[in-house]
Amino acid sequence: MLFALSGLVGSALVLPATTARAGGAGDGALQVTVTVNGRGQTGTHPPALRVGGPVVKRYRLVNHGEADLHKVRVIDPEVPTGAVRCPREPLVALDELECVARFRAAPGTRRGTVRAEGSVPSLRRLVTATARAGYTGVAGDLHLTERVVVGPPGRGTATLTYTVTNHGNRPLHAVRVEDPALALRAGSVNCAGRPGTVPALAPGTSAHCTATVQRSPGTHRSTGLASGSDRLTTYGPDGGRVPAPTLVSRTSAVFTLAAGATARPKLPASAAPPARERAPEPVRGSGGAPGGRGAPPPLPGAAGVAVPATPGGGADLAMAGGGVLVPGAAGAAGATGATGATGMGGAAGAAGATGATGMAGAAGMGGAAAAQAPPPVEAGAGADLGSSGVDDSGVGTGADVGGTNPTAPPAARRAAVLDDEGFLGRVRRRGREASEFGVVSMLLLLLIPAAVAAALLGNRRS
Repeated sequence: MLFALSGLVGSALVLPATTARAGGAGDGALQVTVTVNGRGQTGTHPPALRVGGPVVKRYRLVNHGEADLHKVRVIDPEVPTGAVRCPREPLVALDELECVARFRAAPGTRRGTVRAEGSVPSLRRLVTATARAGYTGVAGDLHLTERVVVGPPGRGTATLTYTVTNHGNRPLHAVRVEDPALALRAGSVNCAGRPGTVPALAPGTSAHCTATVQRSPGTHRSTGLASGSDRLTTYGPDGGRVPAPTLVSRTSAVFTLAAGATARPKLPASAAPPARERAPEPVRGSGGAPGGRGAPPPLPGAAGVAVPATPGGGADLAMAGGGVLVPGAAGAAGATGATGATGMGGAAGAAGATGATGMAGAAGMGGAAAAQAPPPVEAGAGADLGSSGVDDSGVGTGADVGGTNPTAPPAARRAAVLDDEGFLGRVRRRGREASEFGVVSMLLLLLIPAAVAAALLGNRRS
C-alpha cells in the first residue's frame, strides 16, 4: 500500500504545470461597490451635488476567487468617456483594488448601472460584477434682465422693468431686486405688490419688478442686481455638507433724459411788427454827386451853392440872375418864364414880367433856364432830407432819415434826425448853416441894387 501511494505521488510530481487547475473562479467571485462623494447606496438614494461642482466616484472591487483577475476595468455610462482610472496590476485572489473617476456634475438625476470585469487567462474566462449608482445635479440658475422706458421730454422720468427668471431645476426663494447705480433699494422696487422681493420662483418661470425714477436731463446708467437661493444643501468631493450659495445675477442699461423745449408765445397777427421798408438806392446825377429820390438835376449855369429849404416842405428854390438858387417868390417868377426875375418881392416879379432883356443877358437868365427849374418835391414822397437834404458829410443819402414811418409829419421826422445826429453832427450842421447864411446875405446885398436898377431902366424905356 505504501508502494502504491508513493507511485501516485511520483506520477503527480511529473505532471506538467500547465495542466494545474485553479479553484473558486466561478460566478460571484468578483464584487463591486460604488460611493459618490463619500455617500454609499447611491443607487437608491442619490446624493445632491451642485451642478458644475466636483464629482468623485470610487469603485471598490473585491476578488473572492482563488484565481487572479487580469485586465480589470470599470464601465460607467454616467461618467464621461475615459474618466475612470484603474490600477494596471492584476487583482490577485482574495484581494481588492479601487478605481476612481473625477468629473463635473451635470444637472438632473444621473443614475445607472456600473459594470466591473476581469479575465482569468488560464481558464479563458471573463469574470464580471454590477452595481447601481448615481447622483442628482442641483442647478440653481438665476437670470436678470431689465428694460427702460423714458418719459416725455422735460419731465425727467424713466420707468425701469426688471425681469427675474429661474433657469434652474429647483425653486428659488426670497429673490431680491435692487439697483445700486440709481440708489434703488429693495423697498423702492415693486414686485407684484411686494417691496423688492419675489417670495418663490418655480423652475422655468419669471417675475417682473418695476420702479420709476426722477432724474435731471442727461445720460444715466442703471445696474440691476438680483439675488436669491434654492436653500438646498449638497455634498462636497470629500463627503462634507455644503450649504446653499447665494445666487446672483447682474445687468445694466444706459438711458438719456431729454430736456423740455422752451415754448415761445405766439403773437397775434395784429401785434406782428410792421415790415421795415428798405431805403431806396441813391441816384447819382450828371455831376457824379449822389442825390435822393426825387432830387432835381443840377441847373446849367448854377454857381453850385445850395440854399437851405424852408422847414415846411420841399425845396422851394428859384434861379437867380447869377445862376444862384435863392428862396422866396423867385420860384413863382421862374414858373411864369420871366427872363430877368430876381425873386425879390412883387416889384421884382413885375419887372421880370416886362422882360428886361439887357439885364437878362447880363445875368445869363433866359426862358430855357426858367424852363429847367426843378419841380417842387411833394411832402412825404421820396427821401425826406430834413433841413438841408444832405447828411452830416454834406452828401445826400436818399434815405428816410426822418423816421421809419413814411406817414409821419415832416416836423416829427426832422426832430428824429436831430435827436440821432449827435454832438459832432450838430456842430458840423450849425457851421454849415452859418456859412450858407453868409453867402445868402452877400447875394442879397448884390442883387437888390441890380433889381432896382433894372426897374428904373425899364421905366425909362417905357
